[in-house]
Amino acid sequence: MLHSPQYKSICVGDANAEIERLIQHGSARVAKAAHYHFQSGGLRLRAQLGLEAAVALDLPRQVCLVCAVAPELLHNASLIHDDLQDGDTMRRGNPAVWSAYGKDTAILTGDYLISLAYSALADHPRPASAIRAMHDCITITIAGQTQDVRTAQPTPDAYEMIAANKSGPLLALPVRLALIAADAPGEEIATRVGRDLSRAYQTLDDIADRSADLAHGGTNVCLSFEALGHSQERSKQEACAMAQASLEAAQTGALTLSNGVGATFLALANHLETKLKDLSDAT
Repeated sequence: MLHSPQYKSICVGDANAEIERLIQHGSARVAKAAHYHFQSGGLRLRAQLGLEAAVALDLPRQVCLVCAVAPELLHNASLIHDDLQDGDTMRRGNPAVWSAYGKDTAILTGDYLISLAYSALADHPRPASAIRAMHDCITITIAGQTQDVRTAQPTPDAYEMIAANKSGPLLALPVRLALIAADAPGEEIATRVGRDLSRAYQTLDDIADRSADLAHGGTNVCLSFEALGHSQERSKQEACAMAQASLEAAQTGALTLSNGVGATFLALANHLETKLKDLSDAT
């Protein structure tokens, strides 16, 4: 729960309620598919980042919600489209939207969520700058996804770039929107931290999923190192070192952001560092 002198409290549940309010105005089937997708779970990490950054900057309640809701809508649109592109039938233990509602509805639902994200920016105090920032994030995310679908097994360096481009922009966006609303510095730092955290997050997932990705022919940084001739154990060590370097960069950047804006970034980096240690120690 977040507190500010301007209002009693605001939490991720409020962002969820705002998302549900927005999506219900779509066409019946698309609104139903969007509701189904959001009800399947998810961490709402981007919403939390936006809320905490906005509250740290003492922004009004509605602006806090904008910083939380717009990136969360975009992120979930990307998941719906990503599942369809990759042919992944399951999402969060349930059939993906395209599996449950069909490919056409999945495309339209993702498009609808993108449109809603832009609509949400109508309540941002500096909408022109916010729109430009969001478009910038979408452009880079699309570039990362394009690289991903066209590369069978990238080199470790190329893999890091793909991971940073696919996920980094939308992880940084909620903090960027809060900084823009407050007319505060730090956008470039937030952008770098988002990329660092995305590289680390994806690398940790790959270390844990190495066997499954090998069996299904998935892209995996450990397999990228193995393709260079490293042993399985050496590849894991290289991947762990890569993740650690990204986390240290993220921690440094988060601490640089003023007014406590980087606190949630730092908490996430520390959480991932604990997870990395557990993976490193596992045999």
